[in-house]
Amino acid sequence: MADFATHLGWGAVGAGLAASATYAAAIVPSGDLLTLTVAGVIGSVLPDIDLEKAVPSRALFTGLGLVLAFVVLFNFKATYSIIELWLIWTAVFTLIRFGAYHLFHRTAIHRGIFHSLLAGLFFMALTTIIIAYGFGREPVVAWMAGLFVFFGYLIHLLLDEIYSVDITGARIKRSFGTALKLFDWNSRSSSALMAGALVACLMITPPSADFRHIMQPSVVSHFFRERMFPQNGWFQSRMADTASIPGERRAASAGDAAARPE
Repeated sequence: MADFATHLGWGAVGAGLAASATYAAAIVPSGDLLTLTVAGVIGSVLPDIDLEKAVPSRALFTGLGLVLAFVVLFNFKATYSIIELWLIWTAVFTLIRFGAYHLFHRTAIHRGIFHSLLAGLFFMALTTIIIAYGFGREPVVAWMAGLFVFFGYLIHLLLDEIYSVDITGARIKRSFGTALKLFDWNSRSSSALMAGALVACLMITPPSADFRHIMQPSVVSHFFRERMFPQNGWFQSRMADTASIPGERRAASAGDAAARPE
């Protein structure tokens, strides 16, 4: 399997490139591009959440504790005093960072259900819910953040499969096929629970009509045909041709006016 630095590095590159394409398409406000990039990076290390002693697991539960603590805090900001808000924030963070962390790792198995596309879809839906309802962002932004998490998740699974092939020794390691899978073939119960969690999340996700319209294959393919490669030469403004047309029309109009007799 690839190490943490490799997953983080490729996740950052993939998320950055995807955010650049999103910016070119003007899908979300430019201020949300950092949110999408961070979502992609988080997704790229999420599959290792089931490794108790690994950096990704500790970091992810710390981050999850921070996010949920602030989400809860926002709902009580006008109700309690500062000291009470501190106690609520600390209690929620501690419950997630230490309580949920240890409870989770008592049952989680590495390369199990969390190394599957089913888990990636679950985290996509969960991210959409958190961004939409926890941070009050528009549905399109929330769904795009979820998509970036899934994209980063997919990068992680692909890297683990690639690292399962020993090119120098011309052999396939025993771990091949355990990273990128639809669901956990060895545990029907964990797969069923994950599928149920995904369905539950999908029932409360924000409206997806605009997001689904943007992500239609015809719309996406048309965008990349128009914008993927330069049409006016490398590093030439796309506005060059359109900007020259009004100028030419003005010059032609001036010439016509000068040629007309008084």
